[in-house]
Amino acid sequence: MNKHSAALAIIGLAIVGCQNKKTPTAANPSVTEISATPQPAPAPQPYIPAPQPVPVQPVNYDTAPPAPAGGATVAAGGNYTVKKGDTLYGIAKTRYGNSNQYTKIVAANPGLSAEHLKVGQTIVIP
Repeated sequence: MNKHSAALAIIGLAIVGCQNKKTPTAANPSVTEISATPQPAPAPQPYIPAPQPVPVQPVNYDTAPPAPAGGATVAAGGNYTVKKGDTLYGIAKTRYGNSNQYTKIVAANPGLSAEHLKVGQTIVIP
């Protein structure tokens, strides 16, 4: 045998010996088989539109004071009959838009005090 033949024989054996031969293996009862199972696709999420901005409401500068609670009306520069639940602060807020203006009502009604306001009493609203 010459040198080249020997080398070819060694290369041939190496190729034959390195081939991947798959032989079935016996199941080992002590080993748990884990196989990848396909996962179901996630359920599609319902479409929820993005919240829309709320339009800004215009400011209404109404010059007329709001009506007092209980349906009573306050006449400009007139008399007012005190109703149940009224206070000088509430009447001033209704008439002037500011409860701190109650001093105008007190000044127009000598002897009137917030503590002694009575239902049915008539007071002057300046």
